[in-house]
Amino acid sequence: MKQQLSFETDAAIVTRLGRELVARQETALVELVKNGFDADATEVNVRFVGSGDCAAIEIRDNGSGMTRDELIAGFLRLAGDGKVRAPRSPRFNRQRAGRKGIGRFATQRLGDHLSLVTSGASSDSSLRLTVNWTQFVAGKTLADVKVDLEEIPRDRDGTFVRITGLRDAWTDAQIRRCWRGVLALQQPFPVKPISPGQELNPAVASEAHAASHSLSPKLDSDGTASKHETVEVDPGFEVKFVRDDEQYGDESVVADLQTEILNHLHVVVELKVDSAGEASWCIAKNRFGKSRDWTRIHAEHRDSRNPPSYEHIKNVWMKTYYVILLPELLPSLVFSRIRDVLSESGGVRLYRNGFRVIPYGEPGDDWLGLDEKYAKRSVLVPAANRNFFGVVEVNDPAGETFDENTSREGLIQNPAFLELRALISAVLETAVICISDDRGTKARAGSRPTASLKGSLDAVVDALKSVEEAAKESMREPSSGATELVVAQATNAVLVAEAAKVEMQAAEARLADEKSMLRYLATLGMTTAEFSHETGMTFDAFRIDFECVFSAATDAQASNPLFLEQAHRAHSMLSRLDTLTSYLNALAAARSARSMSPVSLTKSVKDFERGVRLQAESQSISLTVDLPAFDPMFTSPMHPAELASILLNFYTNAVKAMKRSKAARRVLIVADRVELPESRLRLRFCDTGDGIPEVLRERVFDAFFTTRVAAPSGETDIKHATGTGLGLWIVSQIVSNVGGEVLVTDPPQGFSTCFELLLQPEVEDD
Repeated sequence: MKQQLSFETDAAIVTRLGRELVARQETALVELVKNGFDADATEVNVRFVGSGDCAAIEIRDNGSGMTRDELIAGFLRLAGDGKVRAPRSPRFNRQRAGRKGIGRFATQRLGDHLSLVTSGASSDSSLRLTVNWTQFVAGKTLADVKVDLEEIPRDRDGTFVRITGLRDAWTDAQIRRCWRGVLALQQPFPVKPISPGQELNPAVASEAHAASHSLSPKLDSDGTASKHETVEVDPGFEVKFVRDDEQYGDESVVADLQTEILNHLHVVVELKVDSAGEASWCIAKNRFGKSRDWTRIHAEHRDSRNPPSYEHIKNVWMKTYYVILLPELLPSLVFSRIRDVLSESGGVRLYRNGFRVIPYGEPGDDWLGLDEKYAKRSVLVPAANRNFFGVVEVNDPAGETFDENTSREGLIQNPAFLELRALISAVLETAVICISDDRGTKARAGSRPTASLKGSLDAVVDALKSVEEAAKESMREPSSGATELVVAQATNAVLVAEAAKVEMQAAEARLADEKSMLRYLATLGMTTAEFSHETGMTFDAFRIDFECVFSAATDAQASNPLFLEQAHRAHSMLSRLDTLTSYLNALAAARSARSMSPVSLTKSVKDFERGVRLQAESQSISLTVDLPAFDPMFTSPMHPAELASILLNFYTNAVKAMKRSKAARRVLIVADRVELPESRLRLRFCDTGDGIPEVLRERVFDAFFTTRVAAPSGETDIKHATGTGLGLWIVSQIVSNVGGEVLVTDPPQGFSTCFELLLQPEVEDD
């Protein structure tokens, strides 16, 4: 007899899925926070209440909430496809972050009882779902276990989750891990005006919102813009974890942006420009010295005690955090986190009337020229985008001073924008120089740096594009106003071009100095290569003659042990010299290759080890190399000889440093892969020399920088253990040209110096 049956599900599957699918309590809580992100919430507050049997976790978001149908389909239906059919949120078009179907099991993983209250925007009441997870036991079918759903008087918008009967205790360290687990979703910058003591009133904010094009195209599931629908600009997402104090009844923040990131940054710099154009700046917080009161400033009159007011910019405010990314200057537990956050989100964002203006401050956007100036070492103290974390707010509701390009990206490069950019750059540079003075470090390589040439040329191009756009608009809609706009834009373009001309003349002078330096280095390199080549040719003949002399001498003095010992030592030294010379000859030959290609970091280190090991043994140096077993670690394209040059430079510096030190001579070379947050190849070169003082770590890569004077030819090896100050500068140039980074970092235990090299890995074609 044929019979049709259906699958049945034991109620215990809920427990299995909750415990096995969500193994860690931190993962479960992070998934619940992600549900708020997916619901277009801008804030999620996680509260830990009580202790012991009375402990509870409360998660409240201000998102869109759920209707009855959405709650049933999204929570009570297992393996639903809601997020597959709608991979983006409806209001802010966010790519959904939660895993499909894991949220309900996360609540079971955290505790025995769940109460969920949700309020949709269009609903007059709220829905409350109550679940007792202890009823989902073996022997019952899933349909036998009931949950309660009821309507209650309307609560605030969003969703409120309360979990009791907690399965685990929560430490502050676990709570902080949860906050870091959703860090990538959070908006690290304010989305409201930052003017001190002021807020835009709702009417002005609404007008500014419309003027700033707060609606953007909605993306279809394939990532392309929809032809008809628009969504609001995402104002950001902030998560706060708090714990209630049982004794006093108040709450303490365990983890949020302020406690986890901002409180650890060293300096706070502020700027304000009033309605009359008078600009002032201050240092509101300074870990390295005293704060600075409000002082007037003008980019073109930096040394004036009474600088003039600005002609075009008015009503501007800035608040920027500044940090020096050195492990010794930050708590060890937060250094990596701050470094990773600032590597991805560092810089100064621009807000107009309370709304973000793209692309200023986006990753890779150097609108203030901070990265370029620091790469050129115009300012020696750390002053790249990754050292700053802040916002600039301009208040211009009518769009008379700062107006957007017709492309809707960026502001028109008019005199006001150029004044703003120059002023912010001047304030940040002045601030870091003050901090450098407080720390007792050198701030500049030479005279005061001028604006970057690239930025000036970009301004010329943008100004000309504005003229072109205005001209096309006047052709489409001829009017006296359109003609006046073309004339105004053309006048602005002339002013910008004249400023760029002045900068180009200054750049030509700098280029002449750099050409002289390169000519000197090229001559030095050719001399070294020729010397290595001639030495190699001479060495071949010398080796043959020496073998004959060695054989005859040892035969004649076979009964003289002292002579035989000295002869064998000389023969061993010759072999070591032969190996090192061969390595240098190969390096010189590789320098002639002009093509760039991916280079194996693993192979380069192994070749270097073979080339110098015998020489290291002759200097009583213990050389240890730690490489991944099956990973060649190919770099992005670079010249094959460049890695060898870097390693040889690190090694010769280490030998000199260890000769000056009385410690046991040891060198450690470690290569691996790291996530910072992007994948990087890392090489650490450590030695037991006399070390590099902390105050000099930022200067060792400067051209001609050395702390010692070269000794006369008759002095000892220790006296000769000095350099010209060019080696590490050349290393830094090689590394920066291939998009990498080199720095002096804290050495591992037992070592005194550690150079860390970060290189981009090879990008494989799809």
